[in-house]
Amino acid sequence: MKYTFLFLALSMLFACSSSKVQTDNSTNGGQYSESDSDNVYALRVSFFSIGSGIDRKTRQEYEQFIKEFEQKNKVSILLDITTWGKEGEIDFCIKLTGLSIELQQQFIQSTKDKTKDSKLVRLYENTECKYKK
Repeated sequence: MKYTFLFLALSMLFACSSSKVQTDNSTNGGQYSESDSDNVYALRVSFFSIGSGIDRKTRQEYEQFIKEFEQKNKVSILLDITTWGKEGEIDFCIKLTGLSIELQQQFIQSTKDKTKDSKLVRLYENTECKYKK
């Protein structure tokens, strides 16, 4: 019994992830370019749930941020939105083609800043859109 409890406790400890941003070390310094595969996105913002729904406030704020960024910089952000769960889970898969490296960095950093306080948002850079149909 004692060993079973210890095993379960250790399993739960190792199952938890403390990293919020996962990055692929690509040859272009982490920046997305038009020559990259159609399946690779510069950024994936994943709103997930742990039994009580997603962080809807952060999602609304993030959608507003995208609109304001496009208007302010006179650019168009290419994104695929995919839903994948029963509690509102959703991924924003974002391509930053057509943006200068400076604007790409600005957009990614602003995304990190906008979502840093939410425990129900994960960011992935230079990755595939996991639930794209």
